[in-house]
Amino acid sequence: MKKQSFIMRYKYKVRTGLIAVIVSLAAPFVVAAQPLSDQRAEQRELFLKAEYAAKRGRLAEYRLLREELEDYPLAPYLELERLQQIGYLVNEDRVLSFLQQYEGTPLDWQLRRKWLTYLAGHGEQERFIRDFRYPGTLTHQCHLIEAERAQGLENQAFIQKVDGIWAHGFSVPSACDGILAEWAELGARTSEKVWQRIGLAADGGNPTMIPYLKSLLPDNYQYLAELYHKVRYSPAAIYSDKRWQGADRQKEAEIATYALKKLIWRDENLALKAFEKLSQKLPFSSEQRQQVASEFAVALSLKKHPEARIWHQRVPPSSLDERTLQWRLATYLRDRDFSTLKLAIESLPPAIANGAQWRYWLARSSEITGDKLAANELYQELAKERNFYGFLSAARIGQAVSLDTDPIEMSPVELEQVKQHPSALRAYEFIQLERFVDARREWNHLLSELNGEQHKAAALLASEWEWHDQAIWTLAQIGYFDAVNIRFPMAYGSLLTGASNRVGIDPSWAMAVTRRESAFRADAYSSAGARGLMQILPNTAKRLRNDNISYRQLHKPKTNVELGTYYLSRLKNRFNDNHVLATASYNAGYYKVLDWLPSTATPADEWIEQVPYYETRDYLKAVLTYQQIYYLLQGNQGNLFENLEGMMIQPSYD
Repeated sequence: MKKQSFIMRYKYKVRTGLIAVIVSLAAPFVVAAQPLSDQRAEQRELFLKAEYAAKRGRLAEYRLLREELEDYPLAPYLELERLQQIGYLVNEDRVLSFLQQYEGTPLDWQLRRKWLTYLAGHGEQERFIRDFRYPGTLTHQCHLIEAERAQGLENQAFIQKVDGIWAHGFSVPSACDGILAEWAELGARTSEKVWQRIGLAADGGNPTMIPYLKSLLPDNYQYLAELYHKVRYSPAAIYSDKRWQGADRQKEAEIATYALKKLIWRDENLALKAFEKLSQKLPFSSEQRQQVASEFAVALSLKKHPEARIWHQRVPPSSLDERTLQWRLATYLRDRDFSTLKLAIESLPPAIANGAQWRYWLARSSEITGDKLAANELYQELAKERNFYGFLSAARIGQAVSLDTDPIEMSPVELEQVKQHPSALRAYEFIQLERFVDARREWNHLLSELNGEQHKAAALLASEWEWHDQAIWTLAQIGYFDAVNIRFPMAYGSLLTGASNRVGIDPSWAMAVTRRESAFRADAYSSAGARGLMQILPNTAKRLRNDNISYRQLHKPKTNVELGTYYLSRLKNRFNDNHVLATASYNAGYYKVLDWLPSTATPADEWIEQVPYYETRDYLKAVLTYQQIYYLLQGNQGNLFENLEGMMIQPSYD
C-alpha cells in the first residue's frame, strides 16, 4: 500500500504540475520547465522502485512506475529485468526484439545468456543456432556444436570445433560430454592431443586431471604422464635415471624443460647438475635450451649465484625479453661492473637501447667509467622526458624537470556527441546510483564504439564526472599520456592533504601512492583482499587500529585515507625517514624490504633496479615519478629526485 500511495502521489504531482502550467499561460509570466538534473534525480528514485517491484512481481506497481520512465536512460534495464523472468517461448518476439535492439551492449549478454540456457534446456536447437553469439560460455559453445551436429555438421568441421573444446587445461562442463564422446568415437582423440592437454593441465591448468589423461595414452607412454605429474610437485625427480625410459625422447625433453625451469628456483645447484646430466641424454631443441638459459639466468641473478653471468651469456639476442634484460642489468650493478654494462647496452638492438631505462644506465656507466661528456649529453636528452629516468637525469645535471603537458582540446559539439551516446548516458546514471560494475560495463562498450579522438572526448567526460579511474584508463588505452591534468587529478585533495599533514608526511607522496594503488577508485579491491583508495588490507587495518575493520569501512574514503597515510608515516619512521624504503614496504611489506637491504651501502637508483619483485620495482618507480608530478601540480618548485640522486641505501636501519 505504501508503494501504491507513493505512485499516486507522484502521478498527482505531475498532473497538478501540468494544470499549473496550463493555468499560467493566461498569466503575465512563464513558469520555468523542471531542470533536467531535478528530473533525473526523481527518475533515479522511481527507477529503483520500479526495479524492486519488477523483481518482486508487483506488476501493477511496476507498470505505473514504468510509464513515468520512458525517456530515462536506464529504462531498458527494467525491460531486461522483466524479460529475465518471463523470457519463455511465449514471449519470444519481445526477447528477440530486445536482443536485436541492444545487440553487443551489456544488456544483450545478460538476457542472451539466460535465453540460450533456456533454449538448450528445451531442445530448441534451431533457435539456439540462430541466437548464439560468440564467444558465449564454454557450455553454450558445446550446446552450439551439438545443435549444429544435429543439423548435419560434417565430420571434419565437427572434429575441428571439438578440438578447440578439448584443448583446455581445466575440466570442461558436463554439457560437453556428448560431443567429446562422439569426437573420440570418430578417432579424433589422438595420443598427441592427449599429450597436449597434459601439458596444459601441468603448466597453469588443473594438474589433478593428469591421472585421468594418463589412462587415455598407450601403455608404454603412460610413464610420461606420471613423470609430468610428479615433477609438477617435485621437480628434483628429474635427476633420477630410472624416470627416463626412452619411449619418446622428445616428450621427455619437454618434461625436463618444464621441470628444470621450476627446479632452478628451488635448488639451483641441483638444477645446474641436472641440466648437464640430461643434456647428454635428451635431445633438447634450440628453443628449449633458450627457455632454460633465460630462466636460469634470471633465477641465478636473483639468488646472486656466481654462475649468473655465464647463463646470461647463453641467452641469444633473439630471446632477450624485459625480464631477462632487467636481471642482466641487476647482475652488472651488483658487481659494479660498469664497463661491461656499458658494452652490453651498446650491443642491444636499437629498439631496446633507445628506451629511457637503457639510455639512463648508459649515461651512468659512461659517467662512472670517465666519459662525462657523453653522459651529460644523454642526461640532457633524458631530462626533457616525464618519467622516472627523466627526473633522475634532470637531478644529476641540476636541470628543472619537465612535465611536457598537452591538454585535450575538444569542441563542445564533439564532447556532446560522446556524452549523448546511450552507453554514456547509462554509465552516468549507474555512477549516480553507485552501481559501478554496471557503469564500467557500459563504459567499456562505449569505448568499443569510439575512435581515437572520441576516446579523448570520453576521457575528458569521465574527468568532468570525477570518474577518475576510468578517465585515466581510457587515455592509457590509446597511449595518450600527455594530458597530465586528467591523468593526475587532484582527487580527494583536501582529504589526502589534511590526513598527510596530521601524520607529518608529504601530501604529494600520499597522492602518488593513491594514484598508483587505485587510480582514485574508492570501491577498488584486489585479489589479495586490499580495499579502497589506498588499498588497505584488513589485517593491516586491524594492526593500525587495534580493532577489526569491515570491508565496507575500508571503502569509505575518509577511513581508508586516514589508515593509509598513518601507515606510510609509520613505515617512514621505521626506516629513519627514508621514503624510498617506506614506499617499497607499502607494496611488499616491511620485513620483505628488510631482507632486500644490501650488504654494503648502495646508491638508491642501483638498489631499486635490484629489487627482486618486479611488481615492487615498478611500483617504486611509478610512485616516485607520480610524487614529483603531484609536487609540481600542487604549485611547488624543484626536483624531489635530487634527494634520490645522492641517497645511499644502508645495510641496516636499526
